[in-house]
Amino acid sequence: MIHPKDDYGVLGNKIEVDSDVNEDRNREEQLDDSFEAWYWNINYQVKQKLDLTSVPQDSVFDSAVVMDEDPSQD
Repeated sequence: MIHPKDDYGVLGNKIEVDSDVNEDRNREEQLDDSFEAWYWNINYQVKQKLDLTSVPQDSVFDSAVVMDEDPSQD
């Protein structure tokens, strides 16, 4: 549906924001791939940061005792 005073067809329900005047599908695919790689990298960095800052629920001293035990003596 187009708005009655919509001279350029931008007030309809579906709007695509694209700065390309000349559409290049290969370039858009490269941009999509680049964005997905960037987004994955950001998520990976956030997960690494959370893994580094995660603290065990038990006491630090109790965790240290378990870490000091030698598994080869069992």
